[in-house]
Amino acid sequence: MIRRRPPALKLAARGDPLAGLLADYTHNLLAGTELRRFGRAAMRRIDGLDLVADLVDGHAGKATDDFCGSERVAAALRTYFRKEGRVPRAPSVPRCVVVDNVEVVARLLDLDETERDLLLFLLVVGVSRELCDLVDSFGEVSLGRAAELAAAAVQRRAEDVRRALDPGGRLLRSGLLKVDTRSQFNFSAKVEPKRGLHDLVTKPGLDRDRLVAEYLPESRPAALAADDFSHLGEAVRLTRELLAAALRGRRAGVNVLFHGPTGAGKTELARLVARELGVRLYVAGAADEGGEPATPHERLSSLLLAQRLLSRADALLLFDEVEDLFDWGPGALIGLPSRGKALMSKQWFNDVLETNPVPTVWITNRVAGVDPAFLRRFAYAVEFRKLGAAQRGRVLARHLRPAELEPADVDSIAQRFEVSPGQLGTAVAAARMVSPDGRLEPAVLEQMLAPVQKLVAGRSATRHPAFEARRYRLDFLNCGEDLAGIAERLSQWREDGGAGVSLCLYGPPGTGKSEYARYLAWRMGRRVVCRRGSDLMSMWVGQTEHNIADAFAEAEAENALLLFDEVDTFLQDRRTAGPHWEVTQVNEFLQQLEAFRGVVACTTNQREGLDEASLRRFVFKLEFRWLETRQALAMFREMLAAPLAQDDAARVEAGLARIPNLAPGDFAAVGRRARALRAHLSSDELLDRLRRECEVKHGAARRLGF
Repeated sequence: MIRRRPPALKLAARGDPLAGLLADYTHNLLAGTELRRFGRAAMRRIDGLDLVADLVDGHAGKATDDFCGSERVAAALRTYFRKEGRVPRAPSVPRCVVVDNVEVVARLLDLDETERDLLLFLLVVGVSRELCDLVDSFGEVSLGRAAELAAAAVQRRAEDVRRALDPGGRLLRSGLLKVDTRSQFNFSAKVEPKRGLHDLVTKPGLDRDRLVAEYLPESRPAALAADDFSHLGEAVRLTRELLAAALRGRRAGVNVLFHGPTGAGKTELARLVARELGVRLYVAGAADEGGEPATPHERLSSLLLAQRLLSRADALLLFDEVEDLFDWGPGALIGLPSRGKALMSKQWFNDVLETNPVPTVWITNRVAGVDPAFLRRFAYAVEFRKLGAAQRGRVLARHLRPAELEPADVDSIAQRFEVSPGQLGTAVAAARMVSPDGRLEPAVLEQMLAPVQKLVAGRSATRHPAFEARRYRLDFLNCGEDLAGIAERLSQWREDGGAGVSLCLYGPPGTGKSEYARYLAWRMGRRVVCRRGSDLMSMWVGQTEHNIADAFAEAEAENALLLFDEVDTFLQDRRTAGPHWEVTQVNEFLQQLEAFRGVVACTTNQREGLDEASLRRFVFKLEFRWLETRQALAMFREMLAAPLAQDDAARVEAGLARIPNLAPGDFAAVGRRARALRAHLSSDELLDRLRRECEVKHGAARRLGF
């Protein structure tokens, strides 16, 4: 019979530093654990175990085809090792890199001898294919059986090993081990060291800094300033003071939750608070050496490890994408409301939130569907909303060189593009790159931002330019109310804790309703937060209501005038409503309107279809009508940009009087057409174009003989 050398001796022949360790563990495992369940034929099917069958045949007499007793195996091994020059002895651990590094880990995490030896054994199983095959040959094992196997290998009492594998033990509480208690797996899958730990312990010089660098990378410095979060009000100050107090007093169980949509600045605020407190911010969980993101369980284990390694350090922890810790089911993938099922034990996670010694900032894009039992454990929570125009303007200005863009351009871009701070910085850098002389051009910057806006927000940037006060004319609006007087009074209005100001601007399309709202905002020194019906309406139940609430919150945070264009799309009369969601979205609007202490203006072309209760809640109800002939003539003169002779003026005035339903929007449409064609229109051509604009209006009346 041709005999093969033991795997340990094969490794020793190659100079492997783990050879002695593997030989001792192999001997102890085989000699101390019953193998009666395994026949020789079964062992031959497992790579590496045919050695045992050969030993039994050659040194322990004829083994049965069905069973081989552990006594025979032990005797065979002792005989074999004696013949080969190895004398069986009590388990000893040769000094090597792995052993030295495990000693370092044991000191850092205050492990006892059993925990240290168990960790060493599991790491050797991970780096030795032969030993891994050997322990897995016992088939699927329970946690108790796995503890018995490990106890035999390290020659410790089984109850001590079971205690070391307890969820409350230091090995699991430090995140070094992952134990599956729900299912039965082979040994190597049942109890696993933390990913990447095998590689760390085989390299010389392991210390605390290397462990931290491997599993807890330090976050990048903050790119934003405190002013960029002024819309959050007192929330920033409270977060900073809470975390500062936790660090000073070494208080356990301090957790802060940042929640809100992607790109709202949650991570940046965490970085900013860490910078202001003068401490480091570590991220729990990082990509592996191949660039693959860490799994939720791996990130949790990094969080646990951080609590042990950084418990005495002046540091904060950041755990991003909390939603990955829950299984949301297929409905969540398409936006349906769903309750997330935690991937970990509720009791275990609650215990983590209540006992963590390092203050931690948790970040998530969604809290809807998260078990309230988890949410109640957070000491404080900050809701983030998408940056408003004012905040986007400040962020954009921070990326610009001195005098690189005019303030009007910055303001216009900030109002039109609803993008994140990072996207603004990227677009500025890209626009400079494509410029021949490296100068930033507003048009190029907008070209860079436009597809990003469409990609991220799902809609194109608003086409409304910034309000141009110098070209605005109140006398071109036909309204029965004193629009100039209302604007003058509201320009002096300030919030005093009482009710806000609400306006309903109704009338035919193009009569100047939306532009008057923008004029009011300009007179009051406020920005405009504009929402159209298409921005608010959603196919998902509850999302329209959420969008309405978001609009009010953004306007309040920016002290802006809130403008709802085409309000009739979601503010329909509840008496004729069909599905229940048509009622709930009206209810949401009314509740928000009553609680709002700022200025809100709504425009509609169809007042008759609006909810009556909604109309009663508006302070001002302003009707905008078609132009009177004198107003139309004044607009005609301005658009023609040339004086009219007296006879021509009379003829044009008569022609305008015969055109029904003229509005300022008709003049604007004709002007855009002329600019597109680069054409200079005569008075007759201008009259003809205005006539055609009115003819295509839906429901426009036509006079006889015209």
